[in-house]
Amino acid sequence: MEYPRESKNRRKKRIQNLLEEKPAAGAAPAPERFRLSDSPPSFREWGAGDRNELASSPEPDPETVWKQQRNHWEEEDGRGPGQGFRAGLLRRTVASLLVFGAVWGIFAVQEPWAVKAQYFITDILSNDMDFAAAQVWYEEHFNGAPSFIPIFGDEQVPAEKVTAAHELSAPLAGSIVRPFATSLNGIEIIPADDSSASVTVKSVDTGRVLAVSKEARGGIRITVRHTGEITAEYGHLSGTRLAVDDWVQSGDEIGWIQGTEDARVPLLFFAVMKDKTYIDPAEVVSFD
Repeated sequence: MEYPRESKNRRKKRIQNLLEEKPAAGAAPAPERFRLSDSPPSFREWGAGDRNELASSPEPDPETVWKQQRNHWEEEDGRGPGQGFRAGLLRRTVASLLVFGAVWGIFAVQEPWAVKAQYFITDILSNDMDFAAAQVWYEEHFNGAPSFIPIFGDEQVPAEKVTAAHELSAPLAGSIVRPFATSLNGIEIIPADDSSASVTVKSVDTGRVLAVSKEARGGIRITVRHTGEITAEYGHLSGTRLAVDDWVQSGDEIGWIQGTEDARVPLLFFAVMKDKTYIDPAEVVSFD
């Protein structure tokens, strides 16, 4: 009768004999078994062998490198950045003066070669850049115009002249009784309201009061400089609250006219001057 211990010992010895036997000829050697280390490396030790060289030279601080490279801005003779900037500015100024002198000399000489150069320079400075050709080139090479250049936009926005002349408002509602052709310096208007009442005279546009003066017949004349290089004169006024250098908007009160004791009908004298020349007020003001 075998005891369990003896059976276990024989099995262990048999396994040991099988492991010690030599492999047969031609048989591939058994791969070496992987064995874990008794003390596995910590996280900080992983890849330590690959970074030994880098450990001795850590990555430099970018700010420190930038400060060190500032020294390269200095010139070889020891001039600092400020001196280098002044020297560069002086060189650019001299070069600009040379170019200006050359262009001035070309236009001062009346030779055949100089005339051609003058035409070339004038053409470059007078004509606008052909943005349409540049847009076509971008579309051919880049499949579309760059979006960061607004002038290359696909939408064609019509241009609008913001400084275009605009029609002025009438100083009062009435009819012209003395046209511009009579005196060539202004017109006279009779108000449409009751002549016995006071009639307000309004500014035809925004402007600044240039003068407040007395007329020979006792009326008051206001001269206002309006926009668009237009100067207007409001005459035969019975009264006003304006003074020199006052500003008025379109429709503001310039003064008023009213009938006299002898029942004379009040008239408004109105004149418009442009470029120091009187023009027909009916050309810029609608009296309909």
